[in-house]
Amino acid sequence: MSIDLKKIVSALILGIGMFAFILSISNNNLNFALIYLTSTLIFWVFYGLVLDAFDIRIFAWIISASGFLIAISVLFMFGIEEVPYPVGAIVFHSIGFVGALGISLLSFFPILILHQMNPSKNQGKTGVYEKLSKDKEIPPIFSEDWEMVSDDELQSGEFEVG
Repeated sequence: MSIDLKKIVSALILGIGMFAFILSISNNNLNFALIYLTSTLIFWVFYGLVLDAFDIRIFAWIISASGFLIAISVLFMFGIEEVPYPVGAIVFHSIGFVGALGISLLSFFPILILHQMNPSKNQGKTGVYEKLSKDKEIPPIFSEDWEMVSDDELQSGEFEVG
């Protein structure tokens, strides 16, 4: 199977799962939407591993995007409610907002981990640390310029222990 066909089938798997998720959410059925989303992600990962076309960067982005989709769904299903009287009134529920914010926070973790694993960022940091450590010379601890202090001088309070 060629590389292009692998990518097309992979995108098709994700597209069908996204379509099923959006269709279930539009019918106010969060349970089936989560089942569709989770099974699509599992099938997509399995497909990528079997055909040796799995990329951890793409996986991190897809996991984060899925988390944000779930957060938006939770926000609109449980956090915002339209009431019949007065006409056009909206009631905000704190539990929906808390759930959406928590899911959004957890959705940032794959992106942050991917950002920290970037090898170009790590090489730049180590170069700066090495340069700073080379610029600073550590003075020797033992020197001939020092003299030993006696116990009387130490007790006099005129000297500091350094």
